[in-house]
Amino acid sequence: MYRNYISEYNLCPDDVLVYLRKSRADDPLLTVEEVLSRHESILDEWAEKNLGARVPEDNKFREVVSGETIADRPEVQKLLRLIESPRFKAVLVVEVPRLSRGDLEDAGRLMKLFRYTNTLVITPQWIFDLQEEHNRDGFERELKRGNEYLEYTKHIMNRGTLRSVSEGNYLGSIAPYGYDRVWITEGKRKCPTLAINEEQANVVRMIFDLHTNQNMGAINIGHRLDELGIKAPKGDHWSSYAIRNMLSNIHYIGKIKWNCRKTATVVEDGEIRKTRPTSKMGDYLVFEGKHEAIITEELFYATQEKLNKHPKLRKNMGVRNPLAGLLYCQCGRAMSLRIYKDKNGGERNAPRLLCDGQEHCHVSSCLYSEMIDIVKKVLSDSISDFERRIDSTTDDAIKYHEKLLKSLEKKLQDIEAREISQWEAQSHPDESQRMPPHIFKMLNEKLLKEKDEVKEAIKNARNTMPTVEDFGEKKVRFQKALDALNDPELDAGIKNKLLKDCIARIDYSREKATRSRRAPGEAPGTTIKTAGGHWDVKPINIDIKLKV
Repeated sequence: MYRNYISEYNLCPDDVLVYLRKSRADDPLLTVEEVLSRHESILDEWAEKNLGARVPEDNKFREVVSGETIADRPEVQKLLRLIESPRFKAVLVVEVPRLSRGDLEDAGRLMKLFRYTNTLVITPQWIFDLQEEHNRDGFERELKRGNEYLEYTKHIMNRGTLRSVSEGNYLGSIAPYGYDRVWITEGKRKCPTLAINEEQANVVRMIFDLHTNQNMGAINIGHRLDELGIKAPKGDHWSSYAIRNMLSNIHYIGKIKWNCRKTATVVEDGEIRKTRPTSKMGDYLVFEGKHEAIITEELFYATQEKLNKHPKLRKNMGVRNPLAGLLYCQCGRAMSLRIYKDKNGGERNAPRLLCDGQEHCHVSSCLYSEMIDIVKKVLSDSISDFERRIDSTTDDAIKYHEKLLKSLEKKLQDIEAREISQWEAQSHPDESQRMPPHIFKMLNEKLLKEKDEVKEAIKNARNTMPTVEDFGEKKVRFQKALDALNDPELDAGIKNKLLKDCIARIDYSREKATRSRRAPGEAPGTTIKTAGGHWDVKPINIDIKLKV
């Protein structure tokens, strides 16, 4: 039997963290904000009744993004980092599965974290103390129940979705370029479908005509549309990627596709991750849609035949740039590694990093070696900082705070005992045994003032409790990434994975080089000489966001 009483744990609102999340079990007609607000009211009412006050706003975490696992939810990750500190003693949720409906790996991680940080999990019905075996079993059953419900719900929803798609309904949240998303009535049902947007549809027809009838490539089609002042679906300019996707989009002939991008689970370097590769035509289901076609089937299939004759080839499908997915230009586009080779396969020029939209943003490129040297220095400086913190960080500060907190809590208990004793003496049946009213009032006011001061001191002690930081683990992580960059023989994919463990994003900017009129004999400085003359090279500006 789990405990459903709180008094023995001696908790106060500042000791507790609140976690709020909407799940599939909630009313689908309610927004995330409405569900979280309702749940927050339930938890606030519980806290007022059992803790004497609501949990502070700073201790509340509201998950507004969807996701089945801990890795998909940023707010629960913040909460799990905080419970490492002895300052927090409990997590309050509406029900246990709100913490995670993930697999057994997630369940095991939660059980270990709550158990070894000695953190309670509290719901309005039960208190789970994972130090006790029976409580651990119950907590595990609650997590498994949540995962089973999730899998069952997904199965039912997928079955209903497939039936709706087979009837020709369009279930995508965003309409393909050339259409607007609309609802039509069929009997008593409202069905989602597409309606032609004539202005955009004319652009779609132009793209198919330029490619198939006038033999124009995707890049040149993008340039033509930009020259005509036609606004791109996303961004300021038409990309070749967007053009190719449109040329192979079967919606334009009045069809609906299903399972074009299936979620696939793969194992790489001993780790499980999910991908959503785009299926080739013929590998996914196609149904007759309820919407009108923009182009003829003859033109569409002629386009597909032409695309298949000239597929985009890439000899090396592996990662060749250690900074892939990390380095971004100031315009928001990713930066790619360009390798320049001569006819014999030798290096013609040093590798460079170039913005994928450089023709539009005109940000100057940089040598690959320049950027790698900058990243190495940042990693090295971070390692030195971790070493300094390891040397200066001891358990003394945490132990001091814990002793201070315990002494203040003991002092508060003594004051409360004295307060009760005073009131009991003042309510003695024999009036001669009572204090004069003015003396009692003076003593009581003095005691209440002292009580408020001790409560404020306890609050400050909790708020300033040092957080446990594992600088040793961070140092090891950053050192592995630095060692990988220094190893010329190591695979770029491995380097990329290790860098992503340390770096969240790198934002790059650099002014365009200008032609220099250097006087004879003048020291070059940042001036370089090329076949086109002397150039003043501008410095690189980067902002590296580390995962610390």
